[in-house]
Amino acid sequence: MDLDPDVLYIDDGPLLTSAGSAAGLDLCLHVVRSDYGPAIANAVARRLVIQPHRDGGQAQFIEAPLPADPADDRTARSIAWALAHLGEAITVERLAGQAHMSARTYLRHFARATGTTPIRWLIQQRVQASLALLETTATPIEKVARAVGFDTAVPYRHHFAAIMRTSPSAYRNAFSGAGGHR
Repeated sequence: MDLDPDVLYIDDGPLLTSAGSAAGLDLCLHVVRSDYGPAIANAVARRLVIQPHRDGGQAQFIEAPLPADPADDRTARSIAWALAHLGEAITVERLAGQAHMSARTYLRHFARATGTTPIRWLIQQRVQASLALLETTATPIEKVARAVGFDTAVPYRHHFAAIMRTSPSAYRNAFSGAGGHR
């Protein structure tokens, strides 16, 4: 077996290896996915509060980051609202309205709570939400894109590739049913 610095883990038949402790969790989820299917692996990932699948080089993130300041529950409520409405058009103004803040104030609070911008976070969450649809349904990519809030499949494919380092179709082929990963 050769060293591959661009992957988190390798499944090479009887030999499985990971890049470190966080990648070890990715490898464990891969084993669960291979043995029990994507639905069980996704449930385990949710329980561990980790992403169901990360490709090499992709940063790990949790689905709904908690605010850095526990007193900032308005931002946390807006995050929960956004997760429940991913299929809708969501703007910074709408998120700010959910938090009862001006857009400018909301941007500061959101960045402090999550370490990113609302739009980047939203795109990441939409891609994340699409994984279960790709793994468990034969829904066309265009409909998956719309279901998670993208206007068309073009921006969805672009953002999916940037985050997952693969296409939605390739992800579906790898992770539907018993699935597999290198």
